[in-house]
Amino acid sequence: MFKRFLKDSFIYGIAGVLTRGISVILVPLYTRLLPPTEYGMVDIINVFGAIVGLTVALEISQAIARYYPATQDAEIRSSYASTALWFAVGAYSAFLVAAIIAAPELSRVLLDSPRHSNIIRIAVLSISASGIFRFGLEMLRWDLRPSRYSTVTIVSALAIVSGALLFVLVLRLGVVGVFYAMLAGNMAGCILAFYLGRKMYRITFDWTRCRELLHFSLPLVPSSIGVFVSLYIDRIAIKELMSLGDLGVFGVGYRVAAAVGFLMIGFQTALTPLIFTYYEKRETRAELARIFRYFVAFALLICLGLNLFAREVLTVFTAPTYFGAAAVIPILAPAVLLSSMSIFAPGLAIEKRTGTIATISIGVAGLNTVLNFSLIPVFGIRGAALATLISASLGFVTYMVLSQRVYYVPHVWGRLAFAAMSTVVLGAIASLFTFGFWWDTALRLILMIATVGVFVRLRLINTRDISRGFGRLRLFLRYASPSGTA
Repeated sequence: MFKRFLKDSFIYGIAGVLTRGISVILVPLYTRLLPPTEYGMVDIINVFGAIVGLTVALEISQAIARYYPATQDAEIRSSYASTALWFAVGAYSAFLVAAIIAAPELSRVLLDSPRHSNIIRIAVLSISASGIFRFGLEMLRWDLRPSRYSTVTIVSALAIVSGALLFVLVLRLGVVGVFYAMLAGNMAGCILAFYLGRKMYRITFDWTRCRELLHFSLPLVPSSIGVFVSLYIDRIAIKELMSLGDLGVFGVGYRVAAAVGFLMIGFQTALTPLIFTYYEKRETRAELARIFRYFVAFALLICLGLNLFAREVLTVFTAPTYFGAAAVIPILAPAVLLSSMSIFAPGLAIEKRTGTIATISIGVAGLNTVLNFSLIPVFGIRGAALATLISASLGFVTYMVLSQRVYYVPHVWGRLAFAAMSTVVLGAIASLFTFGFWWDTALRLILMIATVGVFVRLRLINTRDISRGFGRLRLFLRYASPSGTA
């Protein structure tokens, strides 16, 4: 499994970095053309789109993730895929009709005024297209088609950038232009995803398969709502307790912190289908522990880098009105990682204990809600970041403890904990000194190198595997170049 993981994660990772890199390009564009209040409007509508994506189709795509890789029978696979697809299409179509009718009320709730109904109508069209697109994209993943998956994600991202340049930069449509761009990307991705995956589907709907899928996925709906609350209650609380402008600043900080998601792209996208396919093999547990060590090492390095260079990143990519986001980036970076690291605790999903998963998610969501409304009045947007970090940490620990009881993986917790503590201490040391730009930069780079040395010493990172990784990258670049040579 490890070799297949390395190959797939490399393909997924290259595409993920390219697409996330393209999305980063949009940050300076939007922050220079949209004031914080309008950026806050985009952020709160995206929050609404997230909960729609988690609930409208009753998480049937998560059921496909469990059942589709578990069988090699082509007819059964096609039956599962087709049934889930038509269910998702019907659910998003019903949502779209209802949301367009209710656009003035949604505008009042989300944007504090019914005057923005036109924005809501374009946004819900984009959200519906995104839901169907994501289903088709994930099906390529469960079918173990990383190259096709990556192609689709890149095409969709390029369409979004092209739309942003046209609608926001050239036509100056503001917030509406942002959602026109998203709609263009979702439609382009949707068309290509279903074209490349066309052999997986039939014009059939099997009620028996549908009931089987929903039996698995329905308990995950409250779980997904819990995940949603955990991920987005900070922004909802900021909007209610502070302002849309503050939400815009926090949203920029979150997007910069989400750069750690570059690491998760390859790991998460490649790992989950492989776990469900090979979890019964004896060597899978040891390989999962090995992958987790590498993940933690690289995650800590990225979090340290964002901590040390947060203000410089904001100076390059945003306008001065957004520089306050530097206060939350070092807190949000580990929170973003921890909130998605349950993939390394697969025991509950393998045992189909979706009720337990739902209980954990709801508990974490409740804690995050209480912390946000308690800490924001005291610490402002930094309080929201702290609340997210605390709840994400406790959620991951709970997942891991319960997973280990039913699917034990031999992790080296002592070394991992020491690596995390070392990273925190080195980051704190760097924040104590101010010698000027060049000396500060040199000190930070030295600390980054020292951290790598600590990880090598702890045997979290194997230098031989790093050399092999660079070799794979050079080979990829050689064949990707037009002449076929590096």
